[in-house]
Amino acid sequence: MSIIQCTLYSLKKIAKFTYQVRLKSTNNITFIAGQYLLLLINNNRYPFSLASSPLNKHFIELHIGSSIFNSKIIDIINYILNKKVILVDIPYGNAWLRINNYPIMLIVGGTGFSYAQSILFTILKQQPNKKIIFYWGVKNVYDFYNLNKLDLINNKLNNILIKLIVENHNNIWKSKTGTVLDLLKYYKINIKKYNLYMAGPYNMIINIIKFFSIYKDIAPKNIFSDITFDNKKP
Repeated sequence: MSIIQCTLYSLKKIAKFTYQVRLKSTNNITFIAGQYLLLLINNNRYPFSLASSPLNKHFIELHIGSSIFNSKIIDIINYILNKKVILVDIPYGNAWLRINNYPIMLIVGGTGFSYAQSILFTILKQQPNKKIIFYWGVKNVYDFYNLNKLDLINNKLNNILIKLIVENHNNIWKSKTGTVLDLLKYYKINIKKYNLYMAGPYNMIINIIKFFSIYKDIAPKNIFSDITFDNKKP
């Protein structure tokens, strides 16, 4: 891991409680799609998935937010806005993209989308014909973002299937309601030969791992997440 000095390139609100932060550095930034960094603020280390592709060597994209704003998120955003130099420790995580012939299933909740975005955009560059299934669940419809990009990908590429679900019912949302686990149960896709990549809230990931271990015949070596039964991401 390396501590890299960055400066703020852009910061914008992309959902009700989520910001897109882009940092730039004069140093080469080296990581694998699916890894995360630690944002160093005073004596604290905050983990964030890298939303950018590692093919871009001088920019980092982060999605900072939650289903509701809290003081920690506000403090992080204010720190980024007011500091000339931002330090990141990079890279961390073992749930990085494996380049092989397996089709891929991405399963994420909330701002776990940032993890999936890095993997998805990297695959589109390196293996554009790979079969990909992407499930994304949020608590409220206003937690979604970048839907225009996803619609374009979903409609243009026959090898990619994207399904979204909202946990809390809202009259604006006309599609399925429930959790990501409900999506997995509903579509009943044979996943024996898939590589599964997951990111999101701890309980969501643990429940999905339990589901696969009980009801699905899939080898643990094909499931990738930095959350396991034994540990949480720091």
